This record gives sequence, C-alpha cells and structure tokens, in this order.
Amino acid sequence: MTPGKAACDACARLEREKEAARQAGDLSKVTDCAVLLKRHPGHSKRSTLSGRGRA
Repeated sequence: MTPGKAACDACARLEREKEAARQAGDLSKVTDCAVLLKRHPGHSKRSTLSGRGRA
C-alpha cells in the first residue's frame, strides 16, 4: 500500500464522517472534517498553519 491518506485509519474515518455530514446537510461538520484532514500530520506538504491565507 502506498503511503498517504488512503493508508491512514484516522483519515479514512474523517473522510467517512465528512461524507455523512455532507449527505445530512451539516456543512459545519463538513468544514470541521476538512480542516482536520488538512492538519493531520504527515499527509500534506504543510501540516501546520503558516499564518498566511484566509482566516
């Protein structure tokens, strides 16, 4: 298995939660899951906020 999001149980769980929230119309939870996925260590080029971008 290749390293990355597909190999991580936590990411898989967050993806499932995000999709369930999307189907339920809970856009706040969709956003929360997306942020947690982006911040999850080891899966993105920049796993911490750099202080730049939108607030």
